[in-house]
Amino acid sequence: MKLRTIALLTTLLGLSLSPLSAQDTKPTAPTAPSAEKADKKGKGAREDWDKLTEAEKAEKLKERKAKMEARLKDLKAKKAAGTLTDKETQQLERLEKQAARGDRPPGERPAGGKRAKKGESKDN
Repeated sequence: MKLRTIALLTTLLGLSLSPLSAQDTKPTAPTAPSAEKADKKGKGAREDWDKLTEAEKAEKLKERKAKMEARLKDLKAKKAAGTLTDKETQQLERLEKQAARGDRPPGERPAGGKRAKKGESKDN
């Protein structure tokens, strides 16, 4: 009886320690974005944009354009070298489309939004 209890306790102890050793060998996954950062990407980001002055908006747009052009240049160089991954190929296509659109401020986006359901018009 004692031998069975000792074997059971040893097994339980081994099982409880095994996740600890497994964690040590696995690479750490990136942490989830904080709620504040997630809010910045959602509706809060638009509110923050609206609070900026025209000069600040122009500066931010210049920064975004410079960053996009630098990434586009880097991806085109990789494409020429033949070292593009599938993900980078998709990103290159998206950036080329964005660059083709030209300089269009966020306020001058084409009308869109949700499509009207069948049988309904947007005038309702």
